[in-house]
Amino acid sequence: MRWIYRLSMKLKLLLALFPLLFALIGLASNGILSRLETGQQMRTIMNLTLLAKYAGSVIHELQKERGLSAGYLGSKGQQFSAELNDQYPYSSKAITQLTEALKQFPLQQANSDIRHALEQFQQHQQGIDTFRQQIRGQSVTGTESLAWYSAMINDLLNVVGGISQLTDNGAIVNQLAAYYSILNAKEQTGVERALMSNVFSADHFTDGQFRQLNETVGKQLSWFAAAQAFNTPAVNEKLAAQLQTPQATHALALRQQAIDHAASGNFGVAPTDWFNAQTARINALKAVEDSASDTLLATAQSLADNAWRGVIIFALVSVAALVVALFFALLVASSIHRQLHSSLATIEGMEGDLTQRLDVPGSDELSLLNRAYNQAIENIQHIVSEIKQGAAVLRSASADIADGNQDLASRTDEQAASLVETAASMEQIATAVNLTADNAIEAKRLTEEMEQQVQEASRVAAEASSSMLAIRGSSEQISSIVSSIDDISFQTNLLALNAAVEAARAGELGKGFAVVASEVRNLSQRCASDARQIRELISRNMEQIEQGVTLVQASDRALQSAKANTGQMLAFVSDIAHAAGEQSLGVSQVHEALNQLEQVTQQNAGLVASAASASQMLDQQSQTMTTLVDRFVVA
Repeated sequence: MRWIYRLSMKLKLLLALFPLLFALIGLASNGILSRLETGQQMRTIMNLTLLAKYAGSVIHELQKERGLSAGYLGSKGQQFSAELNDQYPYSSKAITQLTEALKQFPLQQANSDIRHALEQFQQHQQGIDTFRQQIRGQSVTGTESLAWYSAMINDLLNVVGGISQLTDNGAIVNQLAAYYSILNAKEQTGVERALMSNVFSADHFTDGQFRQLNETVGKQLSWFAAAQAFNTPAVNEKLAAQLQTPQATHALALRQQAIDHAASGNFGVAPTDWFNAQTARINALKAVEDSASDTLLATAQSLADNAWRGVIIFALVSVAALVVALFFALLVASSIHRQLHSSLATIEGMEGDLTQRLDVPGSDELSLLNRAYNQAIENIQHIVSEIKQGAAVLRSASADIADGNQDLASRTDEQAASLVETAASMEQIATAVNLTADNAIEAKRLTEEMEQQVQEASRVAAEASSSMLAIRGSSEQISSIVSSIDDISFQTNLLALNAAVEAARAGELGKGFAVVASEVRNLSQRCASDARQIRELISRNMEQIEQGVTLVQASDRALQSAKANTGQMLAFVSDIAHAAGEQSLGVSQVHEALNQLEQVTQQNAGLVASAASASQMLDQQSQTMTTLVDRFVVA
């Protein structure tokens, strides 16, 4: 079903509308066709009813001809000859009218029973002239005449009976049944007229005639009962009135008289009296028959008119419903398409402008969707506004961080270079201190030798004087070295202070560096203290050397004093040597600490450079984000 998502909303609406339209058109067509069929059926019933009226006329005339023929044959041609000659034109005229009506009536609308009955009637019709000649020549019996005419009449009755099978309308079926019952009752009355005409002509019942009379009378009563059951009240009233006329009651009285004298014969009834009385009775039934056919025609006409009126009304209602359905369908489809098109055009035309909103014309689903979209855009507008504010703050902060990191990287590089120089200077100091330590050891050794040679002071006085001069020079050098150590200690202390300040600025990254700076500061303070002691000792040594020179010049006087001071001098020189050794160790530690500090500073410089690069990238990203967010209009 994914193909449906590739269709436009307009096409989807049309697809949803077409089945309903087809169903409406189908229902309307079905209703119209059904009513057309009903109307056509009623037209057919009307045509067949007219045909039945013509058939009824033929039946009525043939019934007369059958009765006259029976009387003629029963009287051996003595009676009813003129009447029979007068009846032939009436019967032929009725048959001709029926034949003309059959030519105008489309037999394809009738069922097979009706067509078969009409075919049988037409076959009898073709032989009617021959059969009339046989009656005139008395070559047939009354029973054969009765059977032949009855068969021809039954064919027409079957036509009427078959009409009721063409419709399922209750009123029409009941009236057709009533009409058919009246025709059959009238036919049995005609059979009775023919039968009794023959009987009264012979003035007695032959074999089987009495039984046939009873059957005929029984059938009459049955058909009358059926007619009364199916007739309308008005037709029943007319039927009852016609059966109570003097002519009808006179015919019944003559029949009763024949029944009463059935065994003996000699009825005393003229055949013509019977024929006239029964004919009057049949004519009364004919009036009822005509009334029933008129009622049937009126009902069929009314139903046909109602059917055609229903066709027109149903067609108009269907067309109106179709037009209204199409109007509202197109109205709904147009409103949906217009609203969707407007919403899509607004969305496509926003181009970052979050202040635009979709129209919300009502409270339907599309309006609710537009309202939800507007709410979402409003939320996005607030978010983008906050992002823009945050981007501005972030850009300012990232720019400050980038500048600070760049400055920190520059100062860190300078500090690293200073530490390199300090490490080189400290290496020189270490060399000088080692030399001082070596000199102190040598001085100790010399002092020890001097103590040994004090005894020989006289002999080596000149040598002691020169040695003292050399010692004086070495002390001056030591004093110069100690001054350098003092300067180095001062500079190291300053560097330690600067390092502590930079470590404090560096925050967490500078904690380790601050500890190292504190240790360097302590070492520099110790170095300064030791240098101060050495300076004091050197100052004393210089004073002593001056004294020693003086004493050497006055060796005789000073040898004993120098001997006494030699042990003290040896202790001092030992202390100097020991202090020089500790100073050398401290300077080595300071040198190692400076090397470690240099490595840490180099690492910090690399980290600071990376941070500077990252901060620059952050500044670029914040600038890019600001540029992207600035594309949205939020106010």
